[in-house]
Amino acid sequence: MKQWFFPVCFILIINMVPVPLKAGNPKGESLIYPALVDRFYQQNGGTLFWFSNDGEAFLLRNQLLILMDTAAYYGLIAEKYHLSVLKREVEGGETDSLLRMGNDRYFTDAAIAVFKDIFQGYRLKPWVGFDAVSEKYATADEDKILLCLLQVKSAAALSLTAELLEPADSAYLYLKKELVRQQKKNRKDSVQRLRVSMNYYRWIHHFRFDQLIVVNQPAARLYYYEKGKLLLNMKTVLGKPSTPTPRFAAWCDQAILYPYWYVPRSITFNEYLPIIKNNPSWLDAKNMQVIDGSGRVVNHHRLNWSSFHAGYFPYTIRQSTGCDNALGVIKFNINTPYGVYLHDTNNKTAFFSASRYFSHGCIRLEDPIELGNHLLSHKLDTAFLQSCFREQKPVYQKLLAPVPVFVVYMPVQADSKGKMLNYKDIYRLLK
Repeated sequence: MKQWFFPVCFILIINMVPVPLKAGNPKGESLIYPALVDRFYQQNGGTLFWFSNDGEAFLLRNQLLILMDTAAYYGLIAEKYHLSVLKREVEGGETDSLLRMGNDRYFTDAAIAVFKDIFQGYRLKPWVGFDAVSEKYATADEDKILLCLLQVKSAAALSLTAELLEPADSAYLYLKKELVRQQKKNRKDSVQRLRVSMNYYRWIHHFRFDQLIVVNQPAARLYYYEKGKLLLNMKTVLGKPSTPTPRFAAWCDQAILYPYWYVPRSITFNEYLPIIKNNPSWLDAKNMQVIDGSGRVVNHHRLNWSSFHAGYFPYTIRQSTGCDNALGVIKFNINTPYGVYLHDTNNKTAFFSASRYFSHGCIRLEDPIELGNHLLSHKLDTAFLQSCFREQKPVYQKLLAPVPVFVVYMPVQADSKGKMLNYKDIYRLLK
């Protein structure tokens, strides 16, 4: 469940007044969020906000410029928020009503953009290739930003709102403090790494989910949160640099006990088929089955393996269930276009390695049963899993509600005492 608590952003009821909103583009710059700017003036009665005759207006404009001047301390880039226009027009000497409205819209657009980036994180490279989470909450997030800005009536309120849009937990604040320190030392590489991590952190945690899974690729670790508290921190095995684990935000909706492993076609053709052609009994040794198009197990000793190749193989290879299955005894389904998921493994020794990048892209877990206990409300039959039954049919258990999974690339994290944990750029994404 997504929960909001914001001291300065309470519910307002505002009459919708049809007014002429578009004042042109006199400064030669495009607005970043023109539709949101239009909505802002609709809800504000079509009146000037930054250039009104109110004596507070100049202080409000000046405070927005101060916020832009400190944008770097949020891991943001001030120039993207019409900085040159704002500096040129902050004195408010324009008398033409149309041009004043145009200037007002620039200030509003800049405030919306910087508020959104402070709240949601700015999508720096590298980001994610698939995001099934943000779109669901996009409207609520935009409504929140507009509501917060509409309630700003003074320079002090503007500053406080920006502060309250940030995460307040220590892990984030340690990163922010370190960013300022590295900026003062002009260490550009360190600044870049911290900016990436801070913006990921804001994005992930602004949703305020009751349950949340984060996999940080450079750390090769999984973090599980409940109601904002970190409850699990475990090692993972991720994709090799040649077959990297994709970055995404998606939903985990079920756990599968005693899963089959359906061998991906790329592995079948590139790795297994040459072995099987030479020795079909290899499938028996690996507890593998060959499945036809109707889902039936066929006798692989009767197949003409010499006739199969990458362009022709009308079967699927799967591994039977049990503790020797490549997926172990539990798998967590995630809805992505990549065909990757979180799962147990029959190769526990891999977790002893300092650099754990051995898979074809999936995410192996050090303690999947403990994660399953949390995701299934402590109703997981651990004795059933630890019995390691062979040929057990898969058991599907739906989660009470889908849990978001964020697989991201945070090159820096802070521990509970504020120590910076810097990780290797394993996939070379920061170049």
